[in-house]
Amino acid sequence: MSITDGQLDEQEEQLLRSVAIQNAQSILVARQRAEQDLVAAKEALEVRTTELERANALIRTIAENAASSLIMLDEHGIATYMNPAAVEQTGYSLDEFAKAPFHDMLHAAVERGGHAPEKCPIRNARERSFALKNHRDLFVRRDGTTFPVSCALAPLRREGRPAGAVLEFRDITDDQAAQKTLEEASRRKDQFLATLSHELRTPMTAVLGWARMLKQGLTEAEAREAIDAIERSAIIQAQLIDDVLDVSRITAGRMTFQPTPVDPVPVLHAAMTTVHPAAAAKGIEILSSVPPRLPRILGDEGRFQQIIWNLLSNAVKFTPRGGTITLRMAQVGSVLRLTVHDTGKGIDPEYLPHVFEPFSQEDGSTTRSHEGIGLGLSIVRSLVELHGGRIRAASQGAGRGATFTVDLPVIESSPSTVVSRKAAAEPAPQPQPPMPTLRGLRILVIDDQELTRTLVTAIFRRASAEVQSASSVREGLQLFADAQPDVVVCDLAMPGEDGFAFVRAVRALPSDSNATPIIALTAFGRPEDRTHALASGFDEYLKKPVDPEELASTVRRLSVRQP
Repeated sequence: MSITDGQLDEQEEQLLRSVAIQNAQSILVARQRAEQDLVAAKEALEVRTTELERANALIRTIAENAASSLIMLDEHGIATYMNPAAVEQTGYSLDEFAKAPFHDMLHAAVERGGHAPEKCPIRNARERSFALKNHRDLFVRRDGTTFPVSCALAPLRREGRPAGAVLEFRDITDDQAAQKTLEEASRRKDQFLATLSHELRTPMTAVLGWARMLKQGLTEAEAREAIDAIERSAIIQAQLIDDVLDVSRITAGRMTFQPTPVDPVPVLHAAMTTVHPAAAAKGIEILSSVPPRLPRILGDEGRFQQIIWNLLSNAVKFTPRGGTITLRMAQVGSVLRLTVHDTGKGIDPEYLPHVFEPFSQEDGSTTRSHEGIGLGLSIVRSLVELHGGRIRAASQGAGRGATFTVDLPVIESSPSTVVSRKAAAEPAPQPQPPMPTLRGLRILVIDDQELTRTLVTAIFRRASAEVQSASSVREGLQLFADAQPDVVVCDLAMPGEDGFAFVRAVRALPSDSNATPIIALTAFGRPEDRTHALASGFDEYLKKPVDPEELASTVRRLSVRQP
């Protein structure tokens, strides 16, 4: 069958229509996909824009609230942003600061300690697009004042090309002041240690020198002089050690302080009596003025006496031969006022604010004319503050004396005995107490230090006791078992086993032996050391250097208490 021309035209038309429909459908699908892609891209752009806005808001919030100053610079070094800290620190607004490159606006002139533009590390880092960290520099404010800074520079890049930088800096004036304070404290501490070494070696020289002279043989008069010198030197060393320990206790907040109502007059009398020999040796007259009635204070009697003694001793030290020290005590309103005035060398006005600082000495050189380690007045201030009072120093300058004034709160008004000037200046001599007899007592001495062991043994033999000694805990326990002593004197710090090991071993023995009195004789002098020793089983606690009469009396007292 043949196909006519009409039929062919109809088929072509249908084919063309079909192709057109398919093309239209394809175009519609492509358009729909393009619209979907466009919507997705728009949504992604909106999300990205939102994220960027949030990031920018976060960055701005951080920058606006940053403690450090932040300045954004363009590629020419012109500021495009300053955070509030930078505005406050420099005194410039952004419009003012952006009038010239940052170096011209911020850097101090060369003659004021700044950099020349071509030598500025910050400018070189920005121009060469490298980071700068922990750089110290000197900036200048709008009002012309300068301030030291620690700064950092972070370069910015856009499409691989330099696009400016962010400059961060902070004022380190306080840091430098703190560093200077630390360095000064370290210098004073080093000076103190050097002075302490000198002050300890000086009396030790007398002790060793006279001891060797005694071994070689001296006349009776020379021997008495040697013994007096050795005793004085030992007292000086003991006082130095006590001062150092007091500072340690004060720093740690462990200073022993037992407040009770204190009548100040007897304490004043005792302190003046103690200082009188040193004053008399220099021909210094101590005058006192005390009204007939004085109120009591709430304080520690021993520490209160230490305050007066330290102030008087300080006055004696710095008052030349033939000078005068005037001590006044009176009630002024609600406080008891103690005033110590001397006619000594005075205090330099520049040093006056530092006079109560620990380790501080007006003259710390090797040519200084006065002894001491610079702790006395620091201790006095701390003790006064423990009493709830205050202390101040005054002086009109070199050669014009000094006045120290202590104010302590009173608790009541009460009669008080007046100290006469004559009684204060001429105290009754203190007789040397006799050595208690320890005849018939068996005593065991345990100490790893031969010198101390020999000394303590000699003290007890002088008191007519029977003495055995041991250099270790093990040897001491053996002698304890063999000799059954009436009293034991034991050191605390010993190599291998210490005194605590000995007392534990004894207290663990059967009841007929474990109650023997044991005395701790130690160089540890803190209150907590005493508490620990007594809690561990020791019956008494004595500090080295010990007074022979005190040691013998303690042994006798403990031996009498035995059942």
